[in-house]
Amino acid sequence: MNSTSNDRPLRGRPRDPELEGRVFDAVMQIYAHGGWSALTFEAVARESGVGKSSLYRRWDSQQTLLHAAMKARWLPVHNIDTGSLHSDLRELAQMIFDNRTGHYANMSNRLLIDAARFPELREVSSPYMEETVLQARAIIRRAAARGEVPASLNHGLLMDLVVGAVNNHVLTTPPKLRKEMQRKAPSFLDELVKIVLRGVEVR
Repeated sequence: MNSTSNDRPLRGRPRDPELEGRVFDAVMQIYAHGGWSALTFEAVARESGVGKSSLYRRWDSQQTLLHAAMKARWLPVHNIDTGSLHSDLRELAQMIFDNRTGHYANMSNRLLIDAARFPELREVSSPYMEETVLQARAIIRRAAARGEVPASLNHGLLMDLVVGAVNNHVLTTPPKLRKEMQRKAPSFLDELVKIVLRGVEVR
């Protein structure tokens, strides 16, 4: 779903260039910590300091508001295109790591749980996740077109190896070792990408 066409400021008032940024930060913060039931226009207005009337002029529902925030703030895989599979996967691994350890670390779990309970959220989250997966697999398609990997390479499997390893690393690290995990993240992610690519016969 996209933002509504009623995305215009009040007549006579200049548009606040920082408004959407504040709103998106508030939406992500509220959802990551409280889930779908906590994401109300009242809560977003309070957290962002933006009036409800301004919110309703731009987004007509919680679904469109969350979708816009996710596109702006969460897993922008479409931005990854360095011209090198190694560099692309390294950027992807870093993005996943930062996503799982940053301010919105609970987003993934929240979406999985809430999507099973709330059909209206599933209408937004499922297409978004499908689009994100396709963007990630496009990294492999571009690499195959450049001749870096065999054309027959299983795109989904390669993504699972990278993304799954990062997720598992974060989830299984005990709290007392989190700071050490953060400190060693660059070397871990470097080694992960090297091992994965060694296994798929990168040229």
